Amino acid sequence: MTRLKVLCLHGYRQNSDVFREKTGGFRKLLKKFCEFDFISAPNVTDHASNGHAWWFSKPMDFSAQENSDYDSGFRESLAFVKKYIEEEGPFDGAIGFSQGAAFLLMLQIIMEHKLYDFSDNSQDPIKFTILVAPFISRCSLHQFIYAHKTSIPSLIICGETDLVIPKKMSEETLHVFSSEPKLFIHDGGHYIPTFAAAKQIYTDVVSQFAEK
Repeated sequence: MTRLKVLCLHGYRQNSDVFREKTGGFRKLLKKFCEFDFISAPNVTDHASNGHAWWFSKPMDFSAQENSDYDSGFRESLAFVKKYIEEEGPFDGAIGFSQGAAFLLMLQIIMEHKLYDFSDNSQDPIKFTILVAPFISRCSLHQFIYAHKTSIPSLIICGETDLVIPKKMSEETLHVFSSEPKLFIHDGGHYIPTFAAAKQIYTDVVSQFAEK
């Protein structure tokens, strides 16, 4: 079996190394099916901690729950990911966490409908996404993206007790899919669950795309 290439997008103020460490259990569950490629967003939030962001909702800061007319770094992130996919892809799937999941949801719409710099993109859209604690961007500049629907099969994961991205915010993403995505709600908070039931769901999602 050829393993699937999966692009991994970290959360706000994280980086590729931090996300790799935090997904150790998740990767172990899927190592039979996937190889994971971690990247850091091009926008630095804090040089001391080496934190990165996919975009800012206000100067050098970000809030998922506040309305904004500001998206500094967003186009830079799109250009960075586009170049990375062209040079290191194609990728079969992608996983995003928190802000990375919100960015990935917009990215899959942008790739599918050839928006922004992807208008000349010759790469096929990714086959599937796993969105952990995703949300709809509150930035006014992004709202036109959600006027387009995505048909890319997706798994949405959210926690009942998530205080960073409340479950309701993740459930708001459901309306941008042309066919209903798989929704997995766990009892925990802001993390990627790795217990037995979660393993079965992950396996069910990715195994259908793995070449036998």
